[in-house]
Amino acid sequence: MKRPLQYWQKIYLASLALFLGGLCAGFFAVLNISCRQSFAARTGELLAGQHTLAVTLANDMAVVMASRPEALDLLWQETGRAARSEGLALAVWRGGAPRYSLLAMNDLPELETLQPGQRSWQVRLVEGRHLFFATTALAGDLTGYAVTVQADMEDFYTEWRRTGAVFLSLGSAVGAAFAAGLYLVLRRMNRPLQALTETARALAAGDYARRAAAPGAPPRRDEVGELARVLDQLAGRVQAQLRQLAEEAAAKQRLVDDLSHEMRTPLTAIGGYAEYLQLADVQGEERQEALQTIRHESRRLLNLSDQLVRLAVLRQEPLETARLDPAALLRRAAATARPKAESQGVSVQLRPLPGALPAIRGEQALLESLLVNLCDNGIKACAAGGRVTLWAEENPAGGCTLAVADDGRGMDTGTLRRIGQPFYRADKARSRAEGGAGLGVALCRSIAAAHGAALRYESAPGAGTTARVDFPPEGEFRPAAPAAFTTLQQAGDDPVTPAG
Repeated sequence: MKRPLQYWQKIYLASLALFLGGLCAGFFAVLNISCRQSFAARTGELLAGQHTLAVTLANDMAVVMASRPEALDLLWQETGRAARSEGLALAVWRGGAPRYSLLAMNDLPELETLQPGQRSWQVRLVEGRHLFFATTALAGDLTGYAVTVQADMEDFYTEWRRTGAVFLSLGSAVGAAFAAGLYLVLRRMNRPLQALTETARALAAGDYARRAAAPGAPPRRDEVGELARVLDQLAGRVQAQLRQLAEEAAAKQRLVDDLSHEMRTPLTAIGGYAEYLQLADVQGEERQEALQTIRHESRRLLNLSDQLVRLAVLRQEPLETARLDPAALLRRAAATARPKAESQGVSVQLRPLPGALPAIRGEQALLESLLVNLCDNGIKACAAGGRVTLWAEENPAGGCTLAVADDGRGMDTGTLRRIGQPFYRADKARSRAEGGAGLGVALCRSIAAAHGAALRYESAPGAGTTARVDFPPEGEFRPAAPAAFTTLQQAGDDPVTPAG
């Protein structure tokens, strides 16, 4: 199969054709104009000579005819010899017939159409040579006579053929030089495009680490450089997207593994105790203990399902926001969390709030759930006699910050970095005993992200934990698409500050 022309080759051939066409047209025009001007100058000289000769001969013939008519032949011969010495051939006609002729031909049809006093001229090719003929019809007493002068113009045509050959050689040399130069220039200019093509092929083959711009090379400032930058940006974004997809796929797999593990324990317990009750004759305290275990594990599954549903709803449905009072949110959250806290010997306190706090734009039910979850985590971290404190303050950005602090056991940096991962629990035995699924912080993070807020922690072992939710100013609130549930498993996403 014949290989198709490359784009630069098409440009080369088109440019070369245009240049050579223009060059040939220019050379031809110059040569043609010069030739016409030279031809006009040469024929003008010959016509002037013919006119002088014809006038002189007419005067002499008038004198001879008046005195000695028989001497006309001698006059013509003497005049013919004088003209030949100047490179001219003379002919005298009467009635269209030659009376005296030194011409190379005696066939001049125009003699029949010339009127007295008129002149005609022409260039004829006679026996391979270009000859100039000029004829004047005499008037007055010499009516019927005509004088013709012939001159050889072959040297003129030879010279112009030589000039044409010189122009042709010059044009060929210029065309060849232009063709070679254009080829080299276009090949050089095509190298960046060829590099871009190779980069695009590599990207199409899956090599997303390939870049068009050479490392360390100065950036080009033309269209090719701009195309290279755009191609590199595209490759970088594709590479980042693929990396993100790979991370999300791995996170999804971890989620499925964690969910399977989380569900296996209560299901195993429920199935085991159900089989135990079915096959064994269990009565009294043992029966109640088995039923209590089944009920407890069922509640754990129900809590897990509820948390997953809330995360899914939060991820898919838009927020129905309103202007909320931070103080009212804190009071309701404290009131909701206080019964559980008191049952475990933990107090929930609301710190005195400033008189004027920035309002929060958000969905009330979700933000109350966020604060209750943070309170619940603080209650779990406290021993009997512990305290959970809630307050609000204006943050440096001009928005409102809601804070929940406890004086419990605290967490180390490693735990802080992982508490945002679904199903992660710092104290697994205690969390399972309390019915926790390890989704509380993940849910809090999703709620905060959906409101354009940032959830951050400060904690250290034995120093308690403080959770802060920094909201943007009400006028700058933009509902954000909540983070995908699987991305919540990535470690290190939570802002972590060890407590001093």
